[in-house]
Amino acid sequence: MPKVKVKDINLNYESFGEGFPLIMILGLESNIDWWGRSLLRKISNHFRVIVFDNRGTGRSDAPDIKFTLKTLIEDTVGLMDVLNIEQAHVFGHSMGGRIAQGVVLNYPKRVKKLIICSSSCGESKLIPASPEVIHIVRKPRENQSPEEAAKNMLSIFYTKEFLKKNPKIVEIAIQNMTKVKTSPKSYNQQLEAIATFDVCERLKKINTETCVMHGKKDQLVPPQNGEVLAKLIPNAKLVLFKNSGHVPFVEEREKFIKSLIDFFK
Repeated sequence: MPKVKVKDINLNYESFGEGFPLIMILGLESNIDWWGRSLLRKISNHFRVIVFDNRGTGRSDAPDIKFTLKTLIEDTVGLMDVLNIEQAHVFGHSMGGRIAQGVVLNYPKRVKKLIICSSSCGESKLIPASPEVIHIVRKPRENQSPEEAAKNMLSIFYTKEFLKKNPKIVEIAIQNMTKVKTSPKSYNQQLEAIATFDVCERLKKINTETCVMHGKKDQLVPPQNGEVLAKLIPNAKLVLFKNSGHVPFVEEREKFIKSLIDFFK
């Protein structure tokens, strides 16, 4: 896995396939391993897919300084600069969806088409998760083993039906989630960065062709948040996955891949 110097840190990234570039951004504590190789390879039959670890996660640096979503937005554009990518399609999932919104708002010419998945525009219009789900997210990481934290998060990522029917996929997900541990400090910094992000009033300025994707059974970011995004972004397309929770690219993989490729093509 190559690393490149982006301003003050080394970012870990991977590139798959050839063609027009597609930057894919994951969310809270996630890293490249969470995508799953088979998904990336299928998409890379159509695009040059670039994935990376946000600062503080995976194999990227975790400098001992405070950061915000703006920092992660600048990291994303900085990576594009280093890789000589003038313009790309951008896909952002969960917190990555918020980063993607910041990229298109701050650097509109750098984004050809945009997909925001399982995300929201910020706290002012947020439809929050249940107290039970919030408790899992905010449970101190210092008191959990990596395996316990992974199982707790998967319980709110996937639907109960999916968890019950797909034990092998769940086992692989736990393995991917525990390969590289995100420190409790970086995890808490990301939580704070998410909580202070809000671009809801700016979304009307987006002129980039946009698709909003959301699972109808999402516990972590309720699907009404996707509906809010689709209403606020001019001419945005809304795609709902009726059998998915927070991660439609796992729970309804084939429909997800088709929807993504059809939109970006």
